[in-house]
Amino acid sequence: MIFNVIVDMDTEAMTIADRNKLETWTNGGKTEYKSPMIANVDGINITIKEKKLQIKCSLHKLYFKLMYGILDNSQLFTLSQADKALNMLFDSIGIDKARAKITYFEIGLNIPTEHEPLEYIELVKSITTGKMQTEKEMFQDANYRKFRQKTTEKHKTIKKVFKIYDKEFEAAEKKRTQPTGNHILRIETMYRRQNIALPDFFSKANIQRLTSAFYKDWISIEFERYIEADNGVRKSEKENAKNILTLGREAYLSKVKAEFDSGLLTERQYRTVREFIRDWDSNKHKYRMLPTKQETEYRHKLKHWFSLSQV
Repeated sequence: MIFNVIVDMDTEAMTIADRNKLETWTNGGKTEYKSPMIANVDGINITIKEKKLQIKCSLHKLYFKLMYGILDNSQLFTLSQADKALNMLFDSIGIDKARAKITYFEIGLNIPTEHEPLEYIELVKSITTGKMQTEKEMFQDANYRKFRQKTTEKHKTIKKVFKIYDKEFEAAEKKRTQPTGNHILRIETMYRRQNIALPDFFSKANIQRLTSAFYKDWISIEFERYIEADNGVRKSEKENAKNILTLGREAYLSKVKAEFDSGLLTERQYRTVREFIRDWDSNKHKYRMLPTKQETEYRHKLKHWFSLSQV
């Protein structure tokens, strides 16, 4: 999370800097303060400049650091723990939390899985969100190994971004260590370019709204599914059936027409697909689009772990 607080540079800034052992530096003749490199160990990064105190931290990591002595966000993190971490954060800094505004935050959930997270991430196609139920494609993140992380579009103008990734692999990458073998699928909603007074943010009504939206969004993700067919159905027919069930008859017909026009399909192949689409109503009872075991497990565990996080 990122918190901003307006402070008096003459009366407050030095007191806060002394209390939090901030380093002093000069920029254009103005005195500013920042956390030393040890902030990476403490989990709290503070800067004070031009009357703005900015705090960057993960409440999840901070809670486990203060309670158990280790920066960790691989465990379940509840709403009550977040509230406790928030109070400890502002008490340690020495400033009234009611003065703060939140400009960036994440809502996330760790889901232990039976198999490697990449098996689930590979199958994820999109997520549907908002009042207009907008479907957003989830892309492979080029900064990570294949199927270790997918996100929706991250252009700087977009305020709400969705991310799904292999939590254990990500932690091992940052620490330059080998993964322990734990399977933890992490889902996150990132809210950027915000400006919310902290008391309003942590009001019961707002937390209920945000957590409800989180669950509604993440239960909506669409996975690749597989086709189950009656005995005797050929592989090519199963593939045609999957395309019809996924794209719709007209869209699939347009797609194969474009492939034929560009030379990707022979006249015979094109005719075979056209006839399959034409006769779909008579044969569609032979095919069933079913969820994978990964999708079924994900939906069950999302409900379970989300419920546990709400205490």
